[in-house]
Amino acid sequence: LCFSSDTMRAVLVLLALAGAAQAFVAPSARSAPKVVAPSVFDDYVGGQGAFVQDYNFDPLGLAEKAPEMVPWYRECEIKHGRIAMLAVVGFITAEYVRIPGDMYQGMSVVEAHDALLKNGPMYQLLFWIGMFEIIVTIPAFIATQNGERAPGDFNFGMGFAPKDPEKFKLKQIAELKNGRLAMLGFSGMVTQSVLSGHGFPYVY
Repeated sequence: LCFSSDTMRAVLVLLALAGAAQAFVAPSARSAPKVVAPSVFDDYVGGQGAFVQDYNFDPLGLAEKAPEMVPWYRECEIKHGRIAMLAVVGFITAEYVRIPGDMYQGMSVVEAHDALLKNGPMYQLLFWIGMFEIIVTIPAFIATQNGERAPGDFNFGMGFAPKDPEKFKLKQIAELKNGRLAMLGFSGMVTQSVLSGHGFPYVY
């Protein structure tokens, strides 16, 4: 194939213009590194998976919508987990051990709830636990939101806490996961007990 000198000059001019235009393209548009925005979960443990990669279970996106409330969310999770762990132990123990008194005998743990509502002790529990919540929870909420206190930290039993930060982190993860399991487990125990009408192990 033969090209005239005018054709060759036109091709060279077009190539030169294309190269010049490419020079005006911002480098970031061509090869900008992908920057991952920080997540509200970065400062918290609890998303570590045993067999899969880390996960952050927040299907409603509450943490991302209100990041300033994340410390309180974590406070609530830890607190409910601790209560559920105690509840699991208490629910099973009451199947075999009862405090003295006729009013506490001859009924299942589930039936005892309604019976004690009729006789009054449950109202005393509600009053004193409610008072504790008002006296302790409100100052704890304020301190947590002001960054003066870590969520769930009542400075109780810290003498047993590991000094090594990594080991302490593992203890935090263990408490969270056991608490989550206890919340689900206690719900299942009560449900199965009501449906079956039997006590521990609630499977028959």
